[in-house]
Amino acid sequence: MIKYDREIRALVGYPLSSDYRRRLEALLGGEPEYLSVAELRRRSLGNLFRTLWDGTGRMMVIPLEDANSLALLPVLETLAAASSSRRIQVIHPDLRQEAVSRGTAVFHFFRMLGASVASRRSMYRCRRELRRLLEASRIDVSLPEEAGEVLYLKTNLWFGVKAGGSVGHIAGVVNGLLDHGYGLVFAAAEEPVMLKDEVRFFRVEPPQVFGLPSELNYYRFQEMFTAQVSRSPVPIEPDFIYQRLSVANYAGVILSRRYRVPLVLEYNGSEAWIAKHWGNPLRYHDLAVMAENASLRHAHLVVTISDVLRDELLSRGVEPERIVVYPNCVDPEIFDPGRYSREEINALRREYGIARDARVVTFVGTFGQWHGAEILAKAVRRLAEEDSAWLEQWKVHFMFVGDGLRMPEVRREIEGGAAERFVTLTGLVEQQQAPRYLAASDILVSPHVPNADGSRFFGSPTKLFEYMAMGKGIVASDLEQIGDVLSPGFKVFEITKGKKDRIIEDAIAVLTTPGDVDDLVCGIRLLVERPELCEQLGDNARRKVLDRYTWKHHVGAIVDALAQVCN
Repeated sequence: MIKYDREIRALVGYPLSSDYRRRLEALLGGEPEYLSVAELRRRSLGNLFRTLWDGTGRMMVIPLEDANSLALLPVLETLAAASSSRRIQVIHPDLRQEAVSRGTAVFHFFRMLGASVASRRSMYRCRRELRRLLEASRIDVSLPEEAGEVLYLKTNLWFGVKAGGSVGHIAGVVNGLLDHGYGLVFAAAEEPVMLKDEVRFFRVEPPQVFGLPSELNYYRFQEMFTAQVSRSPVPIEPDFIYQRLSVANYAGVILSRRYRVPLVLEYNGSEAWIAKHWGNPLRYHDLAVMAENASLRHAHLVVTISDVLRDELLSRGVEPERIVVYPNCVDPEIFDPGRYSREEINALRREYGIARDARVVTFVGTFGQWHGAEILAKAVRRLAEEDSAWLEQWKVHFMFVGDGLRMPEVRREIEGGAAERFVTLTGLVEQQQAPRYLAASDILVSPHVPNADGSRFFGSPTKLFEYMAMGKGIVASDLEQIGDVLSPGFKVFEITKGKKDRIIEDAIAVLTTPGDVDDLVCGIRLLVERPELCEQLGDNARRKVLDRYTWKHHVGAIVDALAQVCN
């Protein structure tokens, strides 16, 4: 066993779960400096190399939480070899350690070059195929009267995602289809999460090595995906195909035409648009848009989660009768406050050093740029700096559950200041553990912010419905669908103007102005000081979610709409 010192850097392809991270840090003897590939990609080439050479880290470790991440290893090893670290160490999912020489890294570099060539060839073939598809007509199909089998395509080429709205949405739709009497084949490159045992899993082998530029791997995976499903040794005879649209992938179109069955396309927004406006623009942006357009053209039904996205689909030429809109939903049996005893709740609090009688205010999320985690962090900092006596009096403790893009900003607001003793940062928690954290909380916060570019907020936060199902008091931004779902809600100022009884009677949540720290502070203060109000709001919220926002409702709307367009 190598004896580690404190001068260690960890190069990660995806956020690590809190459990794996704890075990890794126990192995290393402390917390390393984490370098994220996603963050490094945002930098210029010169800045990237300065980051890799900056610091005194004598060792670079490459933690791989799951076997699928091996495809990224050549890229990670190449980056590590370009750093100033004297030693490179791969840490496998079972914490087995493997030393990597720079010579080995050079070998993998050439493997990566080969993968880059193969990916570029796939890109050219896909471009020709997309041009043909954009000129072809959608096939005429019908739907059997009785439920048979559904082929669900999860075509994302990213791994290690164990938490977040996408995990809950996928499980909700798949399990909902099972509840409607369908058999289900789930085709994906990684093991499914939170799916029922009746689901038949078809593993699609991803590329063993990723090439550069990274987005070209999507086109190679597109070809691999359709080829492997088409050559399945076990017969697949779907009534229809359901694809969760992902960047540069149109496998659903190819397989729909091959099997001569309807295609249901789930559209959560344009990945190409999101990359261009909110992240790193795709080098082959127009080609990715072609893939989206082909999928929309050939889909028999397009499922989306908000009216804003419906308007976008109409502007892209999708006929209104082929669009079904239903917000994200929740599994009320999984997100059920009655699942957890007081002892289980106290055990989780003990795990993080939180007092049994604390008023716990919680945010759960992947810390995306519209989630507003940094707004909550600013609110916590303000309370700690301006009224720590109030926090102590009411025994208020804040819990941030998750990790992601905005976590550095959250840490800057919280760590090293007056707020730190009132806050727990749990790190990434697997989706199936989320209900336990919500059950251990008293108040739940959804501080979403408007899109920075001025475009309309088109999301349907899954956490919102999970919050409602847990029967807790909610403080949330009054933003597009969030405000609609939490209607009737009330704002803090309404409590002070003689409307209290009428407003509170059937209210769902406290609504705040998006991005307004002062408003958020007032909302948190109100619910902390009014536990009976939290209970009333929670009861109302759970009642509404059971009436309208379960995955049974969501899938039922899809099945009904598909029957109308195909029969």
